[in-house]
Amino acid sequence: MLYNLAMRCYAMGIGLLALWDPKVQRLHFGQRESTIRLKTGWWLTGEAPLELIWIHCASLGEFEMAKPIAAALQAASSQRHILFTFFSPSGYENSTMGFNQSKAYLPLDRPGSAKRCLAQWNPSAAIFIRYDFWYHFIHQTLQHKIPCYALGVSLTPQHWLFKTIGKPWLKLLQKMQGIGVINHQMHQIAIQNGLHNAFVFGDTKFNRSIERTKQPSSLPTQLQNWLIQKPTLILGSAWQTEIDLVLQFFQNNPEILPHGQILIATHNINTELCESIQNQCLSKIKTKAIRFSEYPNNIPSNTQIIILDTIGHLAESYRYGSIAFIGGAFGKGLHNTIEAAAFGLPLIFGPNHQKFPEAAQFIQAGCGFSVNNQTEFDRTLLHLFQSHTQNQLHPLGIIAKSVAQNQQADISAFCERLS
Repeated sequence: MLYNLAMRCYAMGIGLLALWDPKVQRLHFGQRESTIRLKTGWWLTGEAPLELIWIHCASLGEFEMAKPIAAALQAASSQRHILFTFFSPSGYENSTMGFNQSKAYLPLDRPGSAKRCLAQWNPSAAIFIRYDFWYHFIHQTLQHKIPCYALGVSLTPQHWLFKTIGKPWLKLLQKMQGIGVINHQMHQIAIQNGLHNAFVFGDTKFNRSIERTKQPSSLPTQLQNWLIQKPTLILGSAWQTEIDLVLQFFQNNPEILPHGQILIATHNINTELCESIQNQCLSKIKTKAIRFSEYPNNIPSNTQIIILDTIGHLAESYRYGSIAFIGGAFGKGLHNTIEAAAFGLPLIFGPNHQKFPEAAQFIQAGCGFSVNNQTEFDRTLLHLFQSHTQNQLHPLGIIAKSVAQNQQADISAFCERLS
């Protein structure tokens, strides 16, 4: 089978790359450690949990999607232990386990590894998050008659599962107990392509973001007070293209900035990039930008631009913002729009958002705007500023918040299905 040959070549490839690439090295040794664990029995207590549920996540994003599912499953039964497996070091290394939870790298997808894992873990159910479908692991799960689900699955008519190369995986997925897709449109696509076990599950990223809005703010007081003093445009995970568009907008519309302010959270917070942005603000719109890390407790009162060069503050900043311009969609792909929408901010982003179905939902609802160039951006942002009233939720932000609330995954229904 070509897939098995590809796995062998892949194993050799990461073995070689691990000699000089630190990330590949961590993946290589992590997978080796998982293989060694398979020879030592259950590695935590010496005896297997009463009921183990295995959840596989490709990386950290899928883990964040899986956390509400795991919490609900454990709330339904105190006897459940959750085993998270990962492919990416970024997921494994940055995931924090809760009570009765553990994690491991998933060994490479080979028949022998899959058999040994299933024999040792003996899960009562297996859940694959989003799209990481490991052929032999799914096959062995089905062979052992273990209930097997895929959740948070995003489908398009051109999805690789529906092409010739994907037929073996499609046949496996047809045998699963359920395929939980994100929305009704994807459910229709699934049915049309023979996935009659599909059901509308929703997207747990919305659950996570809505839950955040219900918690007390963790934002530093000084930054919170600054954000609410004027209508604030927040650049979330911005790249240079988004920064260029914003600065050109304020060059074209100089009358707007005195009545508003800008919070810039870049995709990378290194000092060199932040200093470059400061210089651009001075040269292009004659306005001084400060770095938040330099004034965490004493932001000057006349500050109009803050560069958020700290980790963990962006999502909470949306709580007090007015409009969000989300980065990434002029490059490889859109960053997180759901966090801003959950707090009630209208959204602007670039054209490369096809792999993010939530973007289409926001556009369809009229609270999300995809722009291709400076002219479209200027027209959109000017309209959003002009239709905003200070100290009130933006009218289009109310719609964004409603979309976020309505798109939450129905986790409780899935728990009942699994029981």
